[in-house]
Amino acid sequence: MKNKKSILVSTVMVSLFTVLIKFLGLIKQSVLAAYCGATIETDAFFVATGTMTSLCGTIFSALSISLLTIHTQLLVNEGREKANGLINAVLRTFLPISAVLALLFSVFAPFVARFLAPSYQGAQISDLAYDIRIMSAELILYCYYLIVNTVLESDKIFLPGKAIAFFQNVFLILAAVFFYSRFGMNGMLYAFILSGIAECILVTAATRKKIKFVIGKIDYKVEVKKLLELTIPLLLGNAMYEVNQIVDNQISTGLGNGSASVLNYGASVHDMVVGVIVTSISVVLFSHCSTWVAQGQTGKVGKSLEKILVYLTLILLPITGMCVIAGDQIVELFYGRGNFGTNEITLTYSVVIGYSLGFVFQAARANLVKVFYAFQDSKTPMINGMISIVCNITLSFLLSKFIGISGVSLATSIAMMIATILLLRDVKNYLPGFSVKSCFSEIRKGITALILSVVVLLLVKEVVNLSTLICLIIEGVVVVTVYGTILFCLKSKSIGEALDYIKRRT
Repeated sequence: MKNKKSILVSTVMVSLFTVLIKFLGLIKQSVLAAYCGATIETDAFFVATGTMTSLCGTIFSALSISLLTIHTQLLVNEGREKANGLINAVLRTFLPISAVLALLFSVFAPFVARFLAPSYQGAQISDLAYDIRIMSAELILYCYYLIVNTVLESDKIFLPGKAIAFFQNVFLILAAVFFYSRFGMNGMLYAFILSGIAECILVTAATRKKIKFVIGKIDYKVEVKKLLELTIPLLLGNAMYEVNQIVDNQISTGLGNGSASVLNYGASVHDMVVGVIVTSISVVLFSHCSTWVAQGQTGKVGKSLEKILVYLTLILLPITGMCVIAGDQIVELFYGRGNFGTNEITLTYSVVIGYSLGFVFQAARANLVKVFYAFQDSKTPMINGMISIVCNITLSFLLSKFIGISGVSLATSIAMMIATILLLRDVKNYLPGFSVKSCFSEIRKGITALILSVVVLLLVKEVVNLSTLICLIIEGVVVVTVYGTILFCLKSKSIGEALDYIKRRT
């Protein structure tokens, strides 16, 4: 009971903080759309920042995920001092590597720019290369931040590690409002770098009582070797996602000026949902699963996974319905002002629909892979990721030819569905007691409730003719009310458990 409460409290805290971050993120995107619009300059900015941030995640999130499992084992079995030595050894090994990578990207920025955007010419290539050169500093910042943040996550402290997005949003909003008119996109780039520096300072302060930086000689060759063995497959799997990001950028930049920006704006709505609900739970679940595996309590992993998959599905189904039916109003509310016109709203809405159809599958996959990582299996997610990305790239090319930029987001959702099916099959190798069938009854009730609530939503949308914000509030309340009522009438076990929990708390 204590473990369940710990997961719930941690998830709620992370989710609430993530809601704030994502709300700021939407404000940031709205400010960027109003002040900067969707131009060739914003395309270069989004391609450069998106690619470099994705690259940092590809390399160093793979490292931090593998590091968390080894660090947790040392912390549980051998104590804080031994775990502290591992962190120092990893910093000494990978910070120089990150510096070399940053230097290489800075030197070869023009070649990288041509690879990312083959359709760009002349000044367009120069702008993109300049943006990439500035953003290369993120490699060093991300390396330090993610390694040090592992110490916090091992101790079930999650909020400081989530603050990097907070700093990015705040710094970019301020840069757009106060410095864009004078410095253009340069102000935005330097704001991005400053946000990374701020995050490094924060995680250092948060770990000051948990980690000591050692200057003398330390010997952790065995642990670092094991870390590399776990990281390399995960890195290869993540590299495929980076390839997918590159291909998406190439496709979007080839669909006309502003297309890459539209894809980014649509992805922000998708990230709002995924970041608040999916990422918050998967981060907390992974930390607890790593501890349970280290303690030999694998039964708790299976039971927690079953409940989380059901709860996430039931939560995300009505959100999917809202994005598909009322996504145009959502886009208009956040972006429909300044230089962002009707055509941009329509294109962004189509991107939102494509992404939203994969919410449930992305949620399932995000939590399933963390179970494999907790068992120190990075090869299975790697193979799964490669299959998924090949499907994604192929479908992106095909669908974009028929339905334009929305084909890129729809391809992502289809690939996530394929990846989820494969992972559900493989996870039984570690959790023999895990059963997908036990989730079907609740999910069927959720789908029934979704269909009926969408019908009501369509009727309400036709009748209500007020301001965009008021319409969205009314439609959201109607969907949640109808959806929840139908689940209650169908005697959903999850609804019953939620109501029982509320009664106990009150």
